Amino acid sequence: MTVWGSLSFVRGVTLCAAVLSVIRCDVSKHTTDSPSPALDRSQHGDLVQFGSAPDTAAAESSVQVKYKCTKACRVGVEVVLSTTRTIGFVSFRRTWTHVRKVGETRTKTIQLAFPPALVYKRDFFIRRPMDAHNVMVRAWLVRLDEEGGGSSNIGIGQYHQSIVRTFKFLQVVPLSERPTQPWTRSVAWGAELMWNVTKDRIEQCSPESDVVDLLVFPFASTGEKYGVIRTFSTFINRELETARFRAKEQPRVALSVWLYLLDWCSQKFCAILRHVNEHRKYGTPLVMLTDSGEVVVQMRLVSRDEKAFTAHTPLPLRTWIRLDLFINDSKAKLRITHEKPTGDVAEAQHTYEFQNAVLHNDTSGYFVIGGDIYMPGILGYFGPIKYHRLGAEQVVNPLSPVRTLKLLDEAHTKCEEMRWVTSGFLYALADGRVRHNNDVCESYYEGLRRTFAPPRCIQTWSWDQQVKYSAVLKILRMQEKELNLDPWSSRRILLLSQQLFQDVVMGLGEIGGDGVGPEVVSSLLELLQVCSCWGHHQASLMLATLHLAGLGLPVDQEKGHVYSLMGGLGDERLSLLHLGYKHMQGLDGFPKDQDVAYGYYANVGRQTSIDRDKVQDSEQSITEHVRVTNVEELQMQTGEEGDIVQFIRLQAERGHIESQKTLARMLFWGSNGVTKNISEAVKWYARSALQMTDATAMYDYGILLLKGTAVKKNRTLGLKFLQKAAHMGAVTALNGLGWYYSTIGKDDRKAVYYFEMAAQNGSKDGVFNLGVYHLNGANPDTPGKNETAAFQCFLKAGQLGHVEGAVEAASSLSRGMLAGVRRDPERAVILLKEVTEKNGHLGFTVREALKAYQRGSWDEALLKYAMLAETGLVVAQNNAAHLCEVLKHGSTCQWRYHNYSTHNYASHESGLLKMGDHYSAVGDMVKAIALYSRAALQGSPQGMYNLAVLTEEGYSVPWNILKQMQIPAEAQLDKSTVVESLLLRCREFEREKDDMSPCALALFGVQVRKAWRDFTHSTTQLTLAWGTLAVLLLFVLGIVIQSALSYYSAVHMGRLERQRESDAINQVNWERVLDAPAHQRGLQVPSVLTHLEQNGRPSMIQNSRPLREAADLVITVTGVCVCALCTMFISHLF
Repeated sequence: MTVWGSLSFVRGVTLCAAVLSVIRCDVSKHTTDSPSPALDRSQHGDLVQFGSAPDTAAAESSVQVKYKCTKACRVGVEVVLSTTRTIGFVSFRRTWTHVRKVGETRTKTIQLAFPPALVYKRDFFIRRPMDAHNVMVRAWLVRLDEEGGGSSNIGIGQYHQSIVRTFKFLQVVPLSERPTQPWTRSVAWGAELMWNVTKDRIEQCSPESDVVDLLVFPFASTGEKYGVIRTFSTFINRELETARFRAKEQPRVALSVWLYLLDWCSQKFCAILRHVNEHRKYGTPLVMLTDSGEVVVQMRLVSRDEKAFTAHTPLPLRTWIRLDLFINDSKAKLRITHEKPTGDVAEAQHTYEFQNAVLHNDTSGYFVIGGDIYMPGILGYFGPIKYHRLGAEQVVNPLSPVRTLKLLDEAHTKCEEMRWVTSGFLYALADGRVRHNNDVCESYYEGLRRTFAPPRCIQTWSWDQQVKYSAVLKILRMQEKELNLDPWSSRRILLLSQQLFQDVVMGLGEIGGDGVGPEVVSSLLELLQVCSCWGHHQASLMLATLHLAGLGLPVDQEKGHVYSLMGGLGDERLSLLHLGYKHMQGLDGFPKDQDVAYGYYANVGRQTSIDRDKVQDSEQSITEHVRVTNVEELQMQTGEEGDIVQFIRLQAERGHIESQKTLARMLFWGSNGVTKNISEAVKWYARSALQMTDATAMYDYGILLLKGTAVKKNRTLGLKFLQKAAHMGAVTALNGLGWYYSTIGKDDRKAVYYFEMAAQNGSKDGVFNLGVYHLNGANPDTPGKNETAAFQCFLKAGQLGHVEGAVEAASSLSRGMLAGVRRDPERAVILLKEVTEKNGHLGFTVREALKAYQRGSWDEALLKYAMLAETGLVVAQNNAAHLCEVLKHGSTCQWRYHNYSTHNYASHESGLLKMGDHYSAVGDMVKAIALYSRAALQGSPQGMYNLAVLTEEGYSVPWNILKQMQIPAEAQLDKSTVVESLLLRCREFEREKDDMSPCALALFGVQVRKAWRDFTHSTTQLTLAWGTLAVLLLFVLGIVIQSALSYYSAVHMGRLERQRESDAINQVNWERVLDAPAHQRGLQVPSVLTHLEQNGRPSMIQNSRPLREAADLVITVTGVCVCALCTMFISHLF
C-alpha cells in the first residue's frame, strides 16, 4: 500500500470517528481534536515508531520509542487528553535531542505520567475523577536546522510541524475498576471522618434555571428616580455558567415586560429597564420611553460602541402593554402587544440588526426596573417581568395577579371618568358665571358667540352617568357657592378632598356603633374613592387599610393591594411607607422583596430630607411615640391648655433658660400638643440666647439668624453666637461653624477642620458633612474623590439618625458597586425605615390620631392609628391593638396589630409580651419563648419573669438568648440556676425596687427552695436537724409536763388555802374548848389538824421543783438548737 493510500485510509477512519463522536456527544457539543495523520518514516530515512506501548492509561506505564535521525533532531513524546470540557490538552511531554551518530537507529524507554484523576478512583484527594473521551500517546521528530526547531517554546505545536510522527489511542479504565491511589500525605481525623460520611452521597444537578422573575408583583413607579434594583450572580450549574460565559460576545437574551402607563415621559427619556455595568456605563439592554410614547432600545456592542433603535409605535395609555425583546448575536427584535378598547389584540414587531455583535454580561453591575440616580422612571405600573438569561424563542409571561391588575385598571378608568365629570362641571359652572356677570368685559367674538350660538347647558351628562357619579356631582353642587366665589385650581380641589376625607373618617368612626347599615358604609367608601381620584391619596391608604384589616368590611386583599398601589403611584408618603413595609415583611399577600421595599423607602427618604427644610409647613410635626396606655406620656401631650406647658411658660417668663429653650422647641416643631408657631418660637430662642449663658440656646438662635428662618438674616451676629457656643463646648456649634465656612465663608480648610472636630465629638451632622467632602473630593488635605470613605461617613451618620446620611448609605448598599462594600438591600431598607419614620407628615398624622383619642373619639382614633399601623409605625400598631381590645372589635383586629409590632426590628415590649401570652395560651411554646426572649433582651422585667416561669415548668430557653443576657454557660446546665439568674436580672431592670414585686417574691421562693435543698444535702446539718427535731419534741413534752404541774400545783394550793381557813376555824374552836369547863375538855382534837401537823404543808411544792427545772433546761436547749439551725439555713439562703 502506498503512503498516500494509507493517508486516505487514515483520514477516512478519522472522519468516521469524528462523526461517531459528534453523534455520541451531541449534548455537550464537544468534538475530538483529530490528530495529524501518522507518518513514521520520511523519504530521507528518518524514523519514529513505538517499540512497545501500553493499551490502557494506567499508573507507572512506559513506552519504548524507536527512532532514527539522518540529521541533528529533536524527539518528543506526548500524552494528549480530550474531555467534555477540554480538547487536545497535553498532560505530559518529554523531549530530547540527538546530534551525534546520526543515521543510527536507537531505542529509548520513556516513563509516562498520567493525571491522577485519570488513573485512580475517587478518594479524599481526588474529589472529581476525570472521565476522558480520548487518551492518545504520540511521538514526533523534527530537525534542529529547520525553522521553528530551535525555538524557545520547545515541543509546543511541533507535533504538527514534525517530519515523522506516530500515535496510539489508549483505553481509559472505567471509574469503578480503577485502583486506589496510595496516600503519601496524612489527613486530619475530622476531615477524614467527614469524607467517609459524605463520599457515597449521590450528587444531583441543582434545580437551576436561566429564567429569572425580575418582578412578580406590581410595582408603582412615580415617574421619579426610584426603582427596583436587581443583580445576577453566576450560575451554580457548570454547564449553564459555561454557556453564559461563552455567550458574552454572541448573546441570546429574551426579556418580557408588562407596563401600565398613565402618561408618557415628562422628559425626553424615562427608563423602563436598564443595565448599568461595573464601570457605571449603560450596558445591554437599555429600554426607554420617550415623551411621545415611543420605545427606544439601546445596546452596547463588542466594539464598545452604544447603538440604539426606536420603535415608532406610540404606546397607549391606561391599558396593559407587553414588551418582548429578543437579542440574538447582532439582531434585536421588539414585539409590542396590547389590548384595544374593542377587545382585539394589537401587535407590532420591530427588528433591527447592528453592525457588530452585542456585548452582554449580566453578572456585571446591576439592572434597574424604573428610575434611579441617572434617569427617572415611567409614570405607571410595572407588571410581571421575566428575563431569559440564555435566550428563548418564545417567552411565557402571563399577566398576573389577574384580579388585582384588572381591578387596578378599572379603578384608574373610573378615576379618569370622575376627573372628566369634575372638569366638565367646573367648565360649565365657569361658563355660566361669565354669562351672568354683566360687569365683566368680554371679547367681541365671545359676544357674537353668545348672540348667535345656541346656549350651553350645564346638564352635559346622560342619566346613567349622573347615577354612576352622583356622589361627585352632589359634592360639587354643595360647593357651588364657594366655587363661584373663588377661581378653581388643582390646589383647591386637593383642599376640598382633604376636608372631605376628614369628614368621611369621622363618619367611618361610627361603623362599630349601633344603627349603622351597610348602605351608609358603602356611601362613605364611595366618598373615599372620590377623595382618592381627586388626588388626596391618604384616602387611598385608608381604603387599603379597611380592606386589608377588615374594619367594618370583609377582608379583600386584592382590593387592598389596588388602593395601596394607587396611593403609592400618587407619591403619597404614608402610602409609600405602607408599600415598603409590606414588602419588607411580606405581609397581607405582598411578596417579601427587599429590593422592591427599597424602591419605595428610598422615595420617602428623599422626601423626608426635603421636608425637614420646610419648617414652616403647618402640616408637619415631630413624630412623637406616645402610647395611649401610658398615663404619664398622655399628660405630656395636653398642649397649651395643659398644666405642664403653662408651668413651662410661667418659668420661661421668669427667665428660666431651660424652660425658655423647651418652650421654643415645642413652638418651633409643634410638639407636646402645642400648635406650631415659628415666630413666637424664634422670640423665645432669642430670649434664651441673649442671656449668653447657654451654648445650645446660642447655637439655635445663631443658626436661625444665619438662615433667616422667621427672622431677618444677620450673618455677623449669627456667626458670633456660633463662635461663642463653640467656645463653650457645644458640638452642634462646631458643625455650624463648618457649615458657615463651607457655604458662606467659602473656606474649605476651615470647614473641614470644624467638621472633623464635630465628628470626633459624636455629631451626626459633622460626620455626614465630612462624607460630602470625601465624595466631592473637596477636602484640601486629601484631594481626590474617595467614595468608600464617603460611604463610611454616610453609614455612621445614618446609624446616628441622620436622614441624608441614611439615604446615601442605603443607595450604596442597594447597588454594591463600591470597593469593599457588599450589596445588602435588607440593611439598606432597615436604615431607611428608621429615618423615614421621622417624616413630618407622618408625625402630623400621628398627632391627629392622638387628638382624636384625647377628645374621646376613639373610633376615629382607631381608624387613624390603624392606617398608621399599616405603615409599620410600632407605636401606632400598639395603640391600634389596644383600641381594638377596648372597643371590642374582635380578637382578629387586636392580634393583627400586636403581631405586626413583633415583625419590626425595634419592637416594643408590650406587643412582644401580648403575642407571647397569645401563643402560650394556644400551646405554641416555641413562639412564646421566642417572643418573651426578645422582650427580655430589650430589658423587660415581665419578659424575664415569664421566661423564668416557663423554665421552671420544664421548657428550655435557647442558649444564645441566655448568653446575650450574660448568664454564664455553666449556669445554663442547671434549671434552678437559670431561673434564679433570670429573676435576678428581672430585679435589676425593675423600675421600682419593691420587695413585694412578682420578681422579688419569686426570687425569694427560689432562694428558699435552693437553701433548703443545700441544707438537706449536708449529713452533719441533717443529723443536727433531726436532733433538733427530737429536742423540739422533748420541748413540747416538757411544756405539757410543766403545764400539768402548774395546773396541779394551782389546784393543790387552792386546797391548802381552803384547809388553812378550815384550820383557822378549828383553832378558834379549839381555844373555845380550852376555855370551856373541865367536863367539856374530853373532846378529841380534829383529825385534819392532826394530819397537817404530822405531814407538813410544803411537801408537794418541794416535790414539783425538779420537774420544773428539767422542763426549763429542755426549753433552753431547744431554743439554742433552733437558733443554730436558723443561722445555718440563713447562711445557705444568702
